[in-house]
Amino acid sequence: MFGEYKGLVRTIEYQKRGLPHLHLLLFLGHQHGDFTNAEHIDELILAEIPDNSTHPDLFNVITRNMMHGPCGLINPLAPCMTENSSGQRVCSKKFPKPFQPLTIANNNGYPLYRRHINGNRFFINHPLDRTQQFLFDNTWVVPYNPYLSGKYKAHINVEVCGSVRAVKYINKYIYKGSDQTTVEIGTENDEIKKYVNGRYISPVEA
Repeated sequence: MFGEYKGLVRTIEYQKRGLPHLHLLLFLGHQHGDFTNAEHIDELILAEIPDNSTHPDLFNVITRNMMHGPCGLINPLAPCMTENSSGQRVCSKKFPKPFQPLTIANNNGYPLYRRHINGNRFFINHPLDRTQQFLFDNTWVVPYNPYLSGKYKAHINVEVCGSVRAVKYINKYIYKGSDQTTVEIGTENDEIKKYVNGRYISPVEA
């Protein structure tokens, strides 16, 4: 759907559970349009909950697969929560995002995607108190492409990566390799037991 591309880099992670997770970076030429133009970005990428009355199938896919959290004060134990320099626990992905009337192409990173206050929302059970409900609105949507989400009905995060800093980060990230493990070795010199207890077989090695 993006047409011919000039190149790509990709890596598949298996999350240590056999579940494939792809990181893909496509290099597109000028024939694909101006990705510094907000209108062109809006043609390919959305960060809003679809209208359930006009697009019920896409609404179900996005609300099931493309919502972040909840996290923050509502759920401080969420996996995305990390401690900042001030000692406060904040979302590492910076959710919830602020409402945004228009998409703004950011030269220093990812665009600020349009997130209207349009009333498209839904409720889920509160993560810490099942007797209450939590409201999901456009501030919690992970950016997506409607065609890809509708076709594959899965979590597919699509974003414009237009700055040198962002490209360097993604290239570095996809080549990070397997996680490293610290192993404590006892005084017992059983080499076979130490190997069996301490080994980690990555998908590449397997």
